[in-house]
Amino acid sequence: MFRRPLLLAGVVSLSVFSGLALAQSMSSTSAEKAMRYSERPDVKKFIADVSRRRGLDSEWMAEVLDQATYQPKIERLMTPKKFKPGTRDSRRDWEKYRAIFLGRDRLNLGARFWKENRATLERAKKEFGVDPAVIVGIIGVETRYGENTGSWKVLDSLVTLSFDYKRRADFFKKELEEYLVFINNNQFKPREILGSYAGAVGLPQFMPSSIKRFGVDFDGDGKIDINNSAADTIGSIANYLSKHGWIEGAPMVMQADISEENAKRFGGGTAAKYRWQTLQNNGVKPAAGVKAEPSDLPVFIVDFPFYPAGSNDSKKLYRVGTKNFTSVLRYNSSYFYAGAVAELGTAIAALVGETGLIDGTPILPSKYDIELDPTGKGLKPDQIQVKVTPVS
Repeated sequence: MFRRPLLLAGVVSLSVFSGLALAQSMSSTSAEKAMRYSERPDVKKFIADVSRRRGLDSEWMAEVLDQATYQPKIERLMTPKKFKPGTRDSRRDWEKYRAIFLGRDRLNLGARFWKENRATLERAKKEFGVDPAVIVGIIGVETRYGENTGSWKVLDSLVTLSFDYKRRADFFKKELEEYLVFINNNQFKPREILGSYAGAVGLPQFMPSSIKRFGVDFDGDGKIDINNSAADTIGSIANYLSKHGWIEGAPMVMQADISEENAKRFGGGTAAKYRWQTLQNNGVKPAAGVKAEPSDLPVFIVDFPFYPAGSNDSKKLYRVGTKNFTSVLRYNSSYFYAGAVAELGTAIAALVGETGLIDGTPILPSKYDIELDPTGKGLKPDQIQVKVTPVS
């Protein structure tokens, strides 16, 4: 649940110089990298501070941090990419992004996960008020239902990002602190936990601070295990979304007739800060077949840029995002991410005969339509097929 921050390219004539200056300012010096972590002044200060506040043994912390290995590739992965003007920017291509998450294999895995964990998903809905489709969508987008939870040693990731990559050092130092408390309390070996290059772990890709704040022992075995327990993963995601304002039964997005003027007026940011009735009073018209929602439902307008065929100039699709869209944005603050969760969760819900997250058509450019064939009810997962075909 960590999104690599985006950085837009600057003036062309300064792009090379700016990139070098940025890289230098964000990274530790060669001399620092040559030292053991426990010998570095900034690390010594960190150890003393955390030991005082959290009661961890300073010698133990020094021994743990010295087991970390600096990972230059993590610095490269975290450094924002630049794109030349006049070329397609993959960060703005919704059509390309969404295609990553709607392949047959991922849908098969999602349908199987839902069927195998139906009782737990229903219990989470009853206890937290969170719809199963969004939980299934998040796990599918994050880790393909546990197939890809990350191969980086979390200790290496968090130490590199805390002390060698300075761009968001304060954020990652807090996560490293929580990781140290976590492994100390649970007697884990410091280097045995694997995760993403940003330090996220488990099926839901929680950062260490999120495990502390939102982790749930949903299978009742006395521990929170989001690496191996589907129940704990389901309960933890449901708890996270509930704490961030999920509204049971409301969609994430609604299809509507939205002008560019209204998109500018009622769009932007991550908060659903307008009333649905206010948008309708200003000319936002729900599409045919979209069910009536409460007039005071918190909403805002979200956009999905894509590139028409043969063009390097992006256009935008607009949808009405609800407070549930905002809830998923708290998990990851990308419209594309939340849109992919909505699309995947809705497609899998259709396959297993349950309710989805999109009211209206899928979030697709107008030249496409999506067909789930067959419906998937009562079928084995390997019989499920998904086709995306051009509209004539």
